[in-house]
Amino acid sequence: MDNWRKRAIIIFLVSSILLNGVGCSKKGNDEQNNVTIETEQNEEAEEISQPEIEGAVSPLSGLHAPEEKINRRPLAIIFDNQSGARPQAGLIDAEVAYEFLAEGNITRYLGIFLVNEPEIIGSIRSARPYFIEKALEFDSYFVHVGGSDQALADIKSKKVADIDAMSRGNDVFWRKNHKKMPHNMYSSYDALKKAAEKSNYRAEPQFDGFKFNSELKVMDMGEIAQEIKIKYSKGHEPSYIYDDENKVYNRYYNGIEHKDETTKETLTATNIIIQEVAAKVIDDKLRLDMNTVGEGRGKYITTGKTIDITWKKGSYEGATKYYDGTGQELSLNPGKTWIQVVRNFDNVTIAE
Repeated sequence: MDNWRKRAIIIFLVSSILLNGVGCSKKGNDEQNNVTIETEQNEEAEEISQPEIEGAVSPLSGLHAPEEKINRRPLAIIFDNQSGARPQAGLIDAEVAYEFLAEGNITRYLGIFLVNEPEIIGSIRSARPYFIEKALEFDSYFVHVGGSDQALADIKSKKVADIDAMSRGNDVFWRKNHKKMPHNMYSSYDALKKAAEKSNYRAEPQFDGFKFNSELKVMDMGEIAQEIKIKYSKGHEPSYIYDDENKVYNRYYNGIEHKDETTKETLTATNIIIQEVAAKVIDDKLRLDMNTVGEGRGKYITTGKTIDITWKKGSYEGATKYYDGTGQELSLNPGKTWIQVVRNFDNVTIAE
């Protein structure tokens, strides 16, 4: 064979191999590009398909709820906490709950209800001025059974949206037979709302509430707080134990789980605030004057940690604000908040 023919055949074969290689490479790149395009489209589709959170954010809990349940005034209800009144019904549904000393070293609760609507609420007890202060902070309807002379005077002078069992019928408040008087006064959310409507109280809310994180945030600072114990007096000893799985504190009273009378479920808190206030006895019935206007120390507890905080309240009607160590307003985790008001930290124990 002539040399020029051999060279022609070799050139032809090399050209064919190169062309096939380019074709395969282009095809491979096209397939890879298709995969990339499809992946990007899938990722975009996944982002678009994420469900939106419906409703509005509750100013009491930071959780979402239907707007019609957010854009209304809360109920502030005083709960009896003497031994004959336990367990309480409906307190488990309060988005914010306070425990205060009353007199004779007993305590009472104030539950603030906005979103939840318990069918059974009790037992309900009498008013003290510092409970009225808290009700006004949340622009609440104030629910109670009578009260001290000063409390009744404050209700009148402050023009409180008052729902008092002493001036309402048995369609709003009623006594139940399973507990002895005076620890057996009950009501319901629907009955109390109808009472507010009958009194022609303003329905639109006028308060800001707390500041919240957009989602639960585990504190990366502070000391470990797995168990909290508070001793107001013998027989009035609340405590909390942290549940790391559910990121809440289970509530106990005198070493026994604090359960709701109706649901039998244990009360919990996502946030615990311990607020120190000065207090003194002011009459022969051992009633207390609580200095909740001003400023003082406190502790914030959540997600198994605790930090030191401060609180400030400018006036009787003004909101109490809580601040962290940098002076920034405290941002709570979404969920229920328990505020334990104490005279000092001497009988507060926080353990790992």
